[in-house]
Amino acid sequence: MKRGIVTAIVAIGLAASLSAGDDNATQAVAQSATSHTFPGDRVKHVSNIAFTGKPIFMMFDTATCPYCKKTRHDLAEDPYLSKVADGFDLYNIPRDQPQAYTILGNDTTLQSLVMLYKVKVTPNIVLLDSHGHKIWQLPGYAKPKVLGKIMEFVQGVDSGKYQKAEWKAYLRKNGLI
Repeated sequence: MKRGIVTAIVAIGLAASLSAGDDNATQAVAQSATSHTFPGDRVKHVSNIAFTGKPIFMMFDTATCPYCKKTRHDLAEDPYLSKVADGFDLYNIPRDQPQAYTILGNDTTLQSLVMLYKVKVTPNIVLLDSHGHKIWQLPGYAKPKVLGKIMEFVQGVDSGKYQKAEWKAYLRKNGLI
């Protein structure tokens, strides 16, 4: 019963702030959007993810997630991870900013993406090959060496160097398990 009352109060508050249409609500959304970025951030903040011939790195995050910021910082500053990331199109999917997306020509919503990839924690990284097939999903933070090796595996699958089913042998060979 208490949960229902709390949910109703939150919904009423959200509806009131959305219907207000004042500059404060617009500024709050703009500030929330800018808090996802920092100088040197390589992750694109766009709603249209198109085919480019590169594998795709999608990171679901929130503005208040410290490990999301750390992951983006690692992508920009760690020499090894930065080099591996050059072979990917890097995209951000903010969980705290519901919006419509076009993913590889298909229109969708944030809620649909969260359900499709079963995103429960942030950061949550989804790695797709250049054709849009999910190869790997990594919930939570990973150190640059680990994330880089996983991204190299996805590049190898994309180029035909590895088969998706060889992931355990690859991780063993690279000292990750």
